[in-house]
Amino acid sequence: MSTVKIKNAKIKDDLFLEVEYTEELQGHSKKDTKLSCTVPIHQDLKDAFKKFPKHLAYLCDETSIDDDDKVYDVKGFSIGGNDENEGVTLSGSKENQFGIVNLNTPFQKWEKSDYHEIGVLGEEIEAAIYEINEYLFNGKKAPEQQLSLFEEETTTFSEETI
Repeated sequence: MSTVKIKNAKIKDDLFLEVEYTEELQGHSKKDTKLSCTVPIHQDLKDAFKKFPKHLAYLCDETSIDDDDKVYDVKGFSIGGNDENEGVTLSGSKENQFGIVNLNTPFQKWEKSDYHEIGVLGEEIEAAIYEINEYLFNGKKAPEQQLSLFEEETTTFSEETI
């Protein structure tokens, strides 16, 4: 039996998952894997990432996320450290009148963070990891797009000979 630990995850083009994880195998060995997935992700995984922008805005010492002129977006997270030093960094961006600004939060330790919402962030990261595992190992993906709503009509052509 192996144990998988997500190290970082990123949603690319609002459709695909890039992920790195470590798999602990029997016999005290580990296997590091990096994937660029080509199967579209499920909406539940997208929704899990939509909970992160408020944390990005606050941790980057930005103004309120409710400002109409700024739109925050989180596309990825990285989990680093171990034991009592384990924590997370969020990566995203904000859009304002001058363009897009890329943002990375300071590393926040789960156990020793001054961030008042670290518990909530931890729960939301765990929910995203659950959805990532469902995608990677249980086949949870976006539904197939229906190519046609109607059956194809056949058209018959006839040739006239003169």
